[in-house]
Amino acid sequence: MRVLALHGAGGSPADWEPIVTALEGVHEIVPLPLDGPWEWESVLDRIEPHATDNPAVMGMSLGGMVAALWGRRHPECPAVIDIDGLGVPTQPQRYPDPASVADEIDALRELFRGYGQPELQQAIESLDCFEVFHELRCPVLLAVATKPMPGQPLFEPYQRGLARDLATLPPNIEVVRVDASHSVVSDDPALVAALVKGYLDGR
Repeated sequence: MRVLALHGAGGSPADWEPIVTALEGVHEIVPLPLDGPWEWESVLDRIEPHATDNPAVMGMSLGGMVAALWGRRHPECPAVIDIDGLGVPTQPQRYPDPASVADEIDALRELFRGYGQPELQQAIESLDCFEVFHELRCPVLLAVATKPMPGQPLFEPYQRGLARDLATLPPNIEVVRVDASHSVVSDDPALVAALVKGYLDGR
C-alpha cells in the first residue's frame, strides 16, 4: 500500500528513513515535508497533489494531527496512522482538573514560546484533536506513548486526561499504547514499522 508519511514539528522527511527501509517491499512509504503557513486547510491542500490513488496517511506528533485532519477531509482514506499526535500539553481541556495545573500550563506555554514558530504553536494549541477524532469515519490506528520524555512536566495529569478522552473514541479508531516516549519514531523505528505493517497488512 502507498502511505504518505508526515514528520513532526522541527523534523523533516528524512526522519522516516528507518521506517522506509524496514517496510521496503511491503508498503511504499512516501515521506512529505510539512511547512507553513499553518492554516490547516492550506496544509491539507499542499498534500493533495501527492495523494493520487487514495493512499493511506501516517504521521508522528504534528504529522499525526495532520493525518487525522486528512482522514476527516477524506473519509474514503483506507487508513490513518497517528503516532502520538494528540495535541499539546498546554491545552487545558486535556486535564481532569485544569484549574489545578493552570500555573504549570502557563509556564510550559512560555517555555514553548522560546522554541520559536509562534504561528505553528498557536495553530496546534487551537486544534482540539479529539474533536477531529470523533468526526473521523475511516479506519484509524492511534499509537499513544506511555513514557515521559526527560524533563517532561505535567506528564501524569496529562496522561490521566488522555485516558479519560481516549475511552470516548468511536470503534473505527484502534488505540494502541506503546511502551515508549513521544520520540518513539527515532528511538524505536522497528517498533513503529511493526505497528504500521500489522495495521496495514490485509487492508
